[in-house]
Amino acid sequence: MPEVFVPVGVLGHAGGMSTPAASTSSDPLSAVLGAVARHAATQFRDRNLVVRKRGTVHAVAWTRWMGGHELPAPACHVGVAGWAVEDVHPTRDPVTCKLCLRRTTGAPPATDADTAGQLALELS
Repeated sequence: MPEVFVPVGVLGHAGGMSTPAASTSSDPLSAVLGAVARHAATQFRDRNLVVRKRGTVHAVAWTRWMGGHELPAPACHVGVAGWAVEDVHPTRDPVTCKLCLRRTTGAPPATDADTAGQLALELS
């Protein structure tokens, strides 16, 4: 599979930029949140991400966070239970998440062959 890199902001966001209202506030909490968001934008510039060092490499999408700021998140929107900023780690490794690849490259929907080996979830 060819190496895929998804640039910051390619999924329709400005990529880690704080909103003007959030960045001009004199509130100390807003200042801290803005600093965290700017740091994340720097860390994830031209990078992909790994959640909790589990091994799957995701493309980056920017998601709205507290105070109108944006943080990096998996482009596939996989749930990150107990969301914490320290749960996502930047990497230069190529994207390995099939759903991120489909969403970012415009590939056709998965076929049964693409999901071979996926365990079925029985809902009762």
